[in-house]
Amino acid sequence: MKNKDYSYLYANWDDTVRRRKVTLSNPVFMKGLALAPIVVAGTSVHNGLLLCIAVFFLLTPTRVITSIITRRMSVPFKTFFYPFVSAIVFAFVYYYMYRYLGTSVLMLGVYLPILVIDPLIVKNFEKTRKESVLYSIINGLRNTMGFAVACMTVCVIREFLAFGTIGGIKLVGVSLLPMAQYSFGGFLIVALVAGLWSAAVKNYKYRVEVEALHNERHS
Repeated sequence: MKNKDYSYLYANWDDTVRRRKVTLSNPVFMKGLALAPIVVAGTSVHNGLLLCIAVFFLLTPTRVITSIITRRMSVPFKTFFYPFVSAIVFAFVYYYMYRYLGTSVLMLGVYLPILVIDPLIVKNFEKTRKESVLYSIINGLRNTMGFAVACMTVCVIREFLAFGTIGGIKLVGVSLLPMAQYSFGGFLIVALVAGLWSAAVKNYKYRVEVEALHNERHS
């Protein structure tokens, strides 16, 4: 990265964090959103893909619809309206997932419909400023990508440790960490990955700050 890029990032750090939903402000590892579905249901790559599909078709449409309709609503009304829209969208998402993906959707139990009220989907209701449709789409897709990266990272690790497989392909003949398939194992793995992720972000921010200050001294 060029030195001038570090100076720009340092001067616009907050904006950079908002835009980089996958890395610097990952909704799962940095904000702690959608933890229950990942911790409980995210035990394999297959389950992770189902969660990602549900979030893809749920998050952005909910955000776009509410951004159009709630422009003149106060926050108390938005508090009830966001989950209402999310539930309606989810009804269609669940129907088509069940129709095309079969009973495998049922393996996620209550942790698929629980996404309807997860802060990952409905957190936007607390914002008082108006949000354009384009911004809703862009930010919704960014959050979706951030969730997908976190979800699949955790699912790959848990499936490998618990069953010795990745995507159903056998890699080792023993279970390296059987508790990874259970909720408490999921919490531990998510916490560990989130800690490492947070440390990497802090290290990157420190590097940007050091390089930017170095540029200022020599400019």
